[in-house]
Amino acid sequence: MTLPSVTAPDPAAAIEGVRRRNWIAIMSATPLMMFSYFTYAAAFVDAEGDRSGFQLELAAIGLAVVPFVFIALGFLSRNPAAPKRVLQAMGLLLVAGLSIGLLDPLLGASVGFCLGGALVLNRPQIPRLMFWRYGAVAFTAVYTVVLFVVALPAGVFTGAVLPLVMLGFADEYAAWSAAREPD
Repeated sequence: MTLPSVTAPDPAAAIEGVRRRNWIAIMSATPLMMFSYFTYAAAFVDAEGDRSGFQLELAAIGLAVVPFVFIALGFLSRNPAAPKRVLQAMGLLLVAGLSIGLLDPLLGASVGFCLGGALVLNRPQIPRLMFWRYGAVAFTAVYTVVLFVVALPAGVFTGAVLPLVMLGFADEYAAWSAAREPD
């Protein structure tokens, strides 16, 4: 009886597997994030569409869904440090969301989701990955601010959809950039 030979896994195939799982996690967590974001956004608008009131119940529901967004991201992407990263991401969302939220609460929520997602998503072994992820956070923040000023409804929708999707695009660009570099 002979034992099968054990070969080292192909690094390119391992990176591709992580990238695929990350996209599955992003697709699964985005509807949860949208529910949390829109519920949180509704807390700042009263029935007439005026942004002068605040409804604590809606804000609490929106914030209660946040852990499930990060849990879905971490565990579906199979991040080995998911529990630790989920807790860090929730703290980062609160810090970023509250500090940037002084300018606009929806911008704070969008940036907080993007920063937290950058921490929670599984990291394939790609050089400078976090550089590109933080670049995606900055791009998301600037683009959302521009849309808030130019067209508020588009800015609100972009703030709900763009954060996690931009992290996926950042991972794809980092992988493409790493593949183009000469060895």
